[in-house]
Amino acid sequence: NACIGGDNIPMLALGIPGDAVTAVIIGALFIHGLKPGPMLMIDTPHLFWFWVGALTLANIFLLIFGLMGIKIFAKLVEIHKGLLLPIIIIISVVGTYAINNSLTDVYWMLGFGIFGYILKMYGFQTGPVVLGIILGPLMEENYRRAMMDQHNNVMGFLFQLVRNPLSLILTLGIIYTILGQTQFWSRMKGKVWKSKKEGA
Repeated sequence: NACIGGDNIPMLALGIPGDAVTAVIIGALFIHGLKPGPMLMIDTPHLFWFWVGALTLANIFLLIFGLMGIKIFAKLVEIHKGLLLPIIIIISVVGTYAINNSLTDVYWMLGFGIFGYILKMYGFQTGPVVLGIILGPLMEENYRRAMMDQHNNVMGFLFQLVRNPLSLILTLGIIYTILGQTQFWSRMKGKVWKSKKEGA
């Protein structure tokens, strides 16, 4: 639970989720017409400070009740999935339907639930998918804004990525992150280590 506060910092300050849970929270904020990030502090400072205060109180009470009920909470893990899953499904269906009073939303929820189960069954992480769904519209909106600023000039847009030192660092970091997940990068890294060992 110590990571909860840290995950909320980029969400509240920059509008970037720190994990899959904060990505869901960002989605909930958008549903209610709120924009997480710097504008949240400007437009609704009372909500921002309420959030900070709630996190502070939550950690205090978590310490108190956590120490008092650690034996009880440990037994909750032993509850059989056959009892937990129906309760979770019912709560999810009711909550989804209550947003717009629409069965279509429930069908979408069930569809994405099955899709997430298939991803998990084949070893894919559902967290990045949730992040993509939440961050996708933000990326599209800012991309359109950047392209309009450059009068739909792709080369001008790409030049802006390397013109500013901060943008250059972020761009290189993104490229490194993407390449670091590929087999090509792993092979190149292995060859470098092998050549170093042979040279030593």
